[in-house]
Amino acid sequence: MSQDPATTDRAIVAAVNKPYYQIVREMLADNIASGNLPAGTLLLASVVADRLQVSRPPVKRALELLIGDGIISEGPERGYVVGQAGSFKKIIRTNLHGLALDLPAELAENRGQPSWERIYDETETEVLNCIPFGTFQISESMMGEHFVVSRTVVREVLLRLDARHLITKDRSSHWLAGPFSARMLDEAHAVRRLMEPCALEDCAPRLQPGLLEEMRGRLGTARRTDAAPSPNQLDGLETDLHVTLLQPLRNRRLAEIVRLSQISLVINRLFARHIGVHDETDLLNEHRLVLDHLELKDVAGATAALRRHLDLDHQRARARLKVLSIVDAPSVPPYLSRVH
Repeated sequence: MSQDPATTDRAIVAAVNKPYYQIVREMLADNIASGNLPAGTLLLASVVADRLQVSRPPVKRALELLIGDGIISEGPERGYVVGQAGSFKKIIRTNLHGLALDLPAELAENRGQPSWERIYDETETEVLNCIPFGTFQISESMMGEHFVVSRTVVREVLLRLDARHLITKDRSSHWLAGPFSARMLDEAHAVRRLMEPCALEDCAPRLQPGLLEEMRGRLGTARRTDAAPSPNQLDGLETDLHVTLLQPLRNRRLAEIVRLSQISLVINRLFARHIGVHDETDLLNEHRLVLDHLELKDVAGATAALRRHLDLDHQRARARLKVLSIVDAPSVPPYLSRVH
């Protein structure tokens, strides 16, 4: 029997010791360079994920990094377009399933039927993206229809979200998500400022050659630009510092704790996309200081700079959460309905 995307994702990472989003990133870059994905081709994260039969988060991250590489650009309405803005005459909307793409052996394999693992990441992301805006009720039946999975699979996902304290049941046994409170943000930050610097200290000696130079290049581009970085560019920089740098972490339990504590990344991303990106000079300088210390192999200085950045960014996220709490929520999946 073929594997489901989540299981395959972990197997690939274990086999090649490379982040899965990096595999997708390189695969897309290679197919763009060869002409399999010509300039102007519209790329939607959901469609690319469906074409590869993998989960969406690594595809989304790969596409965001390709923007920083100058290989793709943001679409005029949604998604991404192959090539830099102005380098193509028109947008090509094509069925990716009809294109012959060169895929690594791992991506060329067929995948199995949906399971709770296959839909968990997307459901978790959707819940996190809505709870800063208020309280939402989750419909089990509509969730099953949305993902085309059984009620058993839906309940397994919801129980795991409940264990993470992202959702709960009311007195009528309805599943509720949110609201996300300042206290929840404070608690996540208290854990994060203890654990993430420890994770960076563990990873620093094993960073891939050239990685810091790549990150400093993307950061330098953002700092030299007069305009504020775009939401996608900002998201890529945050991913560099808080996700990519921690990929060599050997302690899987610590890695999961760090990931679950990075709630402020969600708040900042939502604020940038729905309110707008303002002057991010302070954040960019905080990033640079961490990378500068790592470049000098001053791990103690890097962890201290990271902790300072987390404290300052927590205050920014707290203020942004207040703004989001009074803003109408963006479009949400059909299985989520706003209560108040």
